[in-house]
Amino acid sequence: MKKKILIMRHAKSSWSDEKLKDFDRPLNARGKKDAPKMGRYLKELGITPDQIFSSPAERAKMTTLAVAKELGLNSDDIHWDEELYFGDPMAYLNAIRSTEQDSSIVMTVGHNPMSAEIMSALSFQSFTHQVPTAALACFEADVENWKDIKQSGCKLLWIVSPKDI
Repeated sequence: MKKKILIMRHAKSSWSDEKLKDFDRPLNARGKKDAPKMGRYLKELGITPDQIFSSPAERAKMTTLAVAKELGLNSDDIHWDEELYFGDPMAYLNAIRSTEQDSSIVMTVGHNPMSAEIMSALSFQSFTHQVPTAALACFEADVENWKDIKQSGCKLLWIVSPKDI
C-alpha cells in the first residue's frame, strides 16, 4: 500500500518585533498570503492529509492552521509536537512513523534545517540547499505500516514553493 508524506516548511515569518523569542515569531504579510495558497494548491491536487504533525512555534502554527482551513480540516487532525521545533530531523521521522494506521497521507510542518534534512533522509537526495519558506514536498512510500518508513525508502514525487504556483 502506498503512503504519501508531505513535508512543509513554515511560511515566511516576521522579524519586526526584536523582543519576541524565536518561538513566538508570527508570520509576516507574505507568509499570511503564502500559507493558505499552499493549502489551496493541495486542495486543487485532491491531496488532504489524514493527520498533520506541526511544530507549535507561532509561525509554524499559523502556517498549519491556514493550510488546514483551506483543506476543510479541524484541529482534531493536528498534533502539536514540540520536538519538531526543539528536536532534530529524527523527530520528523518519529512523527511520521507514529501516524495512525488507517491514514494514507501524513503531513509535517516545521523548520529548516530539519525540513531539508528529513527530505534528504527520506529520499536519499540532497536538499541541503535552502528550502524556501512555505515549500512543500510530496513523497511516496510503498509500505504497509507507517512504522516501516525508512530513511532513503521514499520516492520524491514533487517539491513546490509559493513562487512556483
